[in-house]
Parts: sequence; C-alpha cells; structure tokens
Amino acid sequence: MSSCDRILDVTPKQSIDSRIALESPEAIRASLNSVYAYLRQTSQYGRDLIAIPELLADNTDHTNNPTELYSHFRNQPGAHMGIWGSSYSAINEINNILHVLENPPTGVSNEFKENIAGQAHFLRALYYHNLSKIYGYDPKASVDEVNYGSVPLMLAPVLNTDQVTYPSRASVEDIYTLIYEDLETAYNLLNGKTVDASNPEYYASAAAAAALFSRVALYNEDYDRVITEAASALELISGKFMTNSAYIAGWRQMKLPESIFEVVFHLGDYADPVNESLRVTFTSRQTLNATAFSNRGNVVVGADLYGRYASNDVRRGLFMNGLGRNASRIEITKFLSRSAINHDNVPVIRVSEVYLNRAEAYAKSNPAQEDLARQDVNVIRERAGLTPVTTNLSGQALIDEILLQRRLELAFEGHRFFDLKRQGMDIIKPIGNVRFDEPRILAPLPYTETQRNTNLKQNFDF
Repeated sequence: MSSCDRILDVTPKQSIDSRIALESPEAIRASLNSVYAYLRQTSQYGRDLIAIPELLADNTDHTNNPTELYSHFRNQPGAHMGIWGSSYSAINEINNILHVLENPPTGVSNEFKENIAGQAHFLRALYYHNLSKIYGYDPKASVDEVNYGSVPLMLAPVLNTDQVTYPSRASVEDIYTLIYEDLETAYNLLNGKTVDASNPEYYASAAAAAALFSRVALYNEDYDRVITEAASALELISGKFMTNSAYIAGWRQMKLPESIFEVVFHLGDYADPVNESLRVTFTSRQTLNATAFSNRGNVVVGADLYGRYASNDVRRGLFMNGLGRNASRIEITKFLSRSAINHDNVPVIRVSEVYLNRAEAYAKSNPAQEDLARQDVNVIRERAGLTPVTTNLSGQALIDEILLQRRLELAFEGHRFFDLKRQGMDIIKPIGNVRFDEPRILAPLPYTETQRNTNLKQNFDF
C-alpha cells in the first residue's frame, strides 16, 4: 500500500488484491482504480472492443499481412470477442467494493462513499452491457429457439474459492434490469460531484451514466428513456460538441474534446504496443507525419464505407493512404499516436453518439417525432459539412439516414457490428454475408467456463 498516494493521482497499472485492499479510503480508491485498469486490456478497449466489431461487420478490409485478426474479418466460427475473464474479474472487485461500503471502515466519509459507489455502479453497468451484447442476443432481436440467455449475474463478492458459485445464464431481461438500476444509482450518486476536475472524462460521472443509459435504452428499444437520458447527458456536457473547423484537430489531441467517458492510456500501458495497439492495428505509420512503413496496419478501411462519405465531408480528413505495402490502402487515423507513439486514449462514449442515439429514438418512437429526429441528425450532418435534411425525408428513409450517419460518424470506434446485431440485421460483405440467425453472430462462452460450470449452456454448437 506504499504506492497508494501515487495511485490517487494517476491511473494505476496494477491490480489490488481485494482481500487486503479495502481497509482505508486510499485502499478503496486504489481498488476502484484497478477496475478502471481492466478496461485497458487488449481484450477490452486496448484493441478488441474497438477493432473486432469493425472486422466482424462491413466497415473494414484486411491486408492478410500479417494474418492476426484475419479470422475475425472472415467471420470464421468462434472468431469473436473474448472479454469474459477480465470483465468478471473487474465485476468481482466492484462487488467487493460495494460490499465494504455498506459498512465502511473508519475514515470513509459519506461524500467519499457516494463518489466511489457511483463510479462502481457505472462501471458494473458498462461491463455487464458489453458482456451481454457479446455473448447473448439483445432484448428485441433474437433467434428464440437458440436464445439461451445472457451471461451469469454475479452480485455477491467472492474472496475465497469456497465462496464461488456456479450460476446459469441470466435472462437478457434480468441483466438489463441490473444495468438500469446501476445507471440510475450512478447518476443519482454522482450528480453534482466531480471526481477529477482536470480530467473528468477519465472517470465515471453523472453525464457518463446518462450517456451510457441512452445507449443501453436504445438497445432495449426503450425510446422514451433514450430521449430522457440523452437530454440529461447533453445538458450536463453543454459546449463539448466539436465544431466543423475543430473536428480533425480534436482527433489529434490526447483527450478527444467531446468525450464523455474515455479510457486513458499512458505511455507503457499497452501490454504489447508493437503488435496489439490500435495504432499498429489500424495504421502503417508511427505518427501522422511518418514517411516510412511501421509494423502492421492490417485492418484498413473497406471500400463500401469509404465510398459513402461525400467529397466535402470533413470526416474524410481522418482517412489517409498508408505507407509501404499499404500505399494503396485507406487507413483510419483516429488512433494515431496523438500525444506520443501508442498514446491514444479511447473514447467509450462521446457527444456525437448521444445525439445519434436520440435521433434514432425520435424516429422510431410511436408515434414518430420526425421533426426532432431531423434536428438531431442535422447536428451531425451540418458539423460534417453536409446540407441538412428536410421534411422531404421521413419514415424509413429518415431512419436509414440516421443509421448511415451513425455508421459514418462512429466508424472504427467499435459500434458497427453491434448496431447491426441489435436490429436483427444481416451483415453484407463482399467476402460473404453473415445472416443474423447464424451461430457466428454470438461469441462462444469460454471452454474452460463451460467445463467448470456445467450450468452454463453454450451458444449453438461451439
């Protein structure tokens, strides 16, 4: 615990053992910081939660040089995301923190308790939503005969092996009930509080809880709740939306100006930056102005995606031709060593997504609120430099435009596969389509887990 003072000031790089870490306010904060640290793993936002949803869907091409992640691009059986172990480790630490806060140790003030608990509830909601959308179907789009539920619901803290239980998979509805409760609690506890005034985007906040809630409710087709939560988030983060003139420059900064919550990466945080960082996955450059090929750049921009940007779209400025063997390839530069090589924070949720969440909710409400939907999608279109849509665009055409802007705006940020999946849509790819009712839509549960816990029903026949 000698390093606790340092951990309070910077994001930690190590995990704290819950059995010894929860005896003081400093130790509790350090344990919570280790929960944030799990988000940096390669299987999480270090790469896979950003890159693999793009590969599984229709936004990318793959150079096949090197072959890493090529099986994901080909949608081969079993090639998917795998966040099970790191997510449940983080969830168990959260459960231990919340358990201790029920009867906190000496020195824990009520303000500290609420601040820590609010962050913990937000993080648990984020981890469970990611688990549920990877390993299970979404609330309103499923193949009923092979819908075996979501993931196990673990709420009791575990410190010793004799406390381990072997639950079956919870229903999607039960998982979403927990996520709703966690986000409501997080918002109420964090509203009016600031964890770090200089880096508010690095920590859970009331704005982050409301913004994530707008996403979760969209997956649940709970459109009234999307609209309510989006409004709350946008009110709390007024002024963060990037302008047209500042858009490209925003993506060159260490912190994306419109991030509501992002995962911070300090130098050295990547376990294997040479082979697994987002920079080496998406680009053949070390920096924006590099002139020599560097390492991989094996996940590049697909022709279908690139062709959908208008010539005057400011977002085209984020695409560049690669170098060396990638000279004829189009690469995305959203994660291109913004402050230093491999120093790229990852936005988990940002202002533009919140506008798009609400636009879709307005358009799909019954009855549809199309004027308001057009206003929100025009925020995105006009910032991109495009002309606004008018009342001539309505019905399914308006929904299609909102989904298109969602694809263009959030490209290479880990959304595309999930946006298709939550709507029960097939994936259309030049190398072969993937139907929604195929096993390849769901990730297989880890083999070791199904062997250890015989109550777990495996997806399809993986």
